Amino acid sequence: MTAFNPAANRRQTGATLLVAIMMLLIITLLALSSMRGVSLESRITGNLKMQKTLFNAAEGGLRIGENSISKAAPPSASSACNSTFCLRWSLSDLTVSTSKDTPARFTTSDGSNVTTIANNYDVKVQWYVVDLGNLVGSSPGNCAALGCGPHHYEVNACASTVLCTSDTTTPRVILRTVIARYYP
Repeated sequence: MTAFNPAANRRQTGATLLVAIMMLLIITLLALSSMRGVSLESRITGNLKMQKTLFNAAEGGLRIGENSISKAAPPSASSACNSTFCLRWSLSDLTVSTSKDTPARFTTSDGSNVTTIANNYDVKVQWYVVDLGNLVGSSPGNCAALGCGPHHYEVNACASTVLCTSDTTTPRVILRTVIARYYP
């Protein structure tokens, strides 16, 4: 049996303590870098989810806008627009201002072609339809003899977490389609 020797204890310099502290420091740094990576991946995943949600909502707005064209009255030579549903914007409106193809287009003094869709995903969808007219080249005067051909419509939809006209910094998705409809 060995006797307790206080002089032997004084010769130890604490190398074990120093090694343990260094290992704890390295493990802490590894844990912090892993947490930072997880945080970044979470933000990326959240952004991708929001982008897909906005795209799907804008696509739904396009479908609703396209469906509304089936309810539109056939185009007439007069611009009185006295039917139950007609489109007040025409192709000439698109060339008036460059703001017509931006989110500012979703605010109108008329407001008849801009619709906001309510949903459960905290996404606001707005859409509008522009009557592009007959792009084939026949005039309304000879439709009875030759037929008018297809009538084209531009449908635009914007999806965002706020109304597309409220600010310019919030992420949004704007989709556009052009469809043709034949009138008898």
